[in-house]
Amino acid sequence: MKYQVTHSFPVPLEKLLHAREERYKHLDQFPDLKNVTLLEETKEGNIIRQKRKVSLEGSMPAVLSAALNDLSLLEESTFDITTNTHEFKISPPGKDNVFVIKGKSKYEADGAESKRSYDVDVVSGLLFVSPIVEKAIEEIHKHSLEKDRKSIAKFLGVES
Repeated sequence: MKYQVTHSFPVPLEKLLHAREERYKHLDQFPDLKNVTLLEETKEGNIIRQKRKVSLEGSMPAVLSAALNDLSLLEESTFDITTNTHEFKISPPGKDNVFVIKGKSKYEADGAESKRSYDVDVVSGLLFVSPIVEKAIEEIHKHSLEKDRKSIAKFLGVES
């Protein structure tokens, strides 16, 4: 299942990019991000590689609870600081057959403002229920992206 999401921010691109990273250093101010733990980060030239663990306690759809014994996801991503492109893969640890979210986001100037655009694909390998799983994961991921947008906007002081 493929989908796209675009968020606009009333700030220049450099401020958006700064907020993208800095808010994780101030998690006490962003309760919506407390379910995210940075496991590893490396920088190689223009590429920042990260691994994050995302807890799904309380937001796991019932259709998936039986398929997963660990209610968390592992996100592996790269961010290219020259193209402002973020590529990511999110899946339950060791359970790519249950579902995988793969995507790419691009941070761009939009006149005096800025935006980030996501192209995302969710694939489930669960027999008989994969369309239900894919739709449920799409909704959860879109909600997560909106929470992320709000945390950036709050960090930028453009939304409370």
